[in-house]
Amino acid sequence: MVLICSKCEARLQLDEAKAPSRPFTVRCPKCQGAINVQPPQSSATVTAEEGQLKQFERPASAPPFKVEMEDSNPASVSPASAAGLDEVAKLLAAALSQADTTSARSRGRKRPAWDRRKILVCASPAYRDAIAHSVANLDYEVFVAGNSAQALGRMREERMDIVILDANFDPVEQGVAFVTREVKLLRPSERRRLFFVYITSGVRTMDLHAAFLHNVNLVVNPSDLEQLPDALEVSVRHYNELYRDFNIALDVVPI
Repeated sequence: MVLICSKCEARLQLDEAKAPSRPFTVRCPKCQGAINVQPPQSSATVTAEEGQLKQFERPASAPPFKVEMEDSNPASVSPASAAGLDEVAKLLAAALSQADTTSARSRGRKRPAWDRRKILVCASPAYRDAIAHSVANLDYEVFVAGNSAQALGRMREERMDIVILDANFDPVEQGVAFVTREVKLLRPSERRRLFFVYITSGVRTMDLHAAFLHNVNLVVNPSDLEQLPDALEVSVRHYNELYRDFNIALDVVPI
């Protein structure tokens, strides 16, 4: 290590092996001036400090899913068909509004408009987009996890109403095992507020016995993914009906 005095510019040779690791001061033998020395950090020390910082970093969570409009040209829809769709939409909205009004007391407290149901999709690339698009049309706030770290990060960051898990999700990092373990570690009150869906082959969609064996609320065969929105809506409605009195007693909104 070569030191240069700032006063007389004398050059001093110092054995780096004998130098302390912390900042120190030496006296110039020529002008007796003080030389402040800042030893460079070794690569091992820097790597250890970076490793400690990474332990406190929050893992990346599953990002929100955004639906892209395939056809945004208003000229592609004829005025007659648009008017017909408007009439049908008005009739459906009126029917749903009347149904909500008549059955609100039986279902318990209603979910606020700003509190959309949250659904986490943990699926392999083969089914990921198809599942996300199908449930996004049901007015869910959808989050799509590309790996185990994103799935666990999102589940720990905020409460999910529904988790859809594919049997082939992130096999390298054992995604199914980690997501299932995260669900099992929930307290009973939290687990009761989560609807768990498992997508796997070799089962019949909406088979209650298969769902019981897999410790989930709903099983879906990959060949029936087109019917996933209908199966999900029916199963969630039955689930809320099962816990209707419980939700009313606790004054919580249904899933």
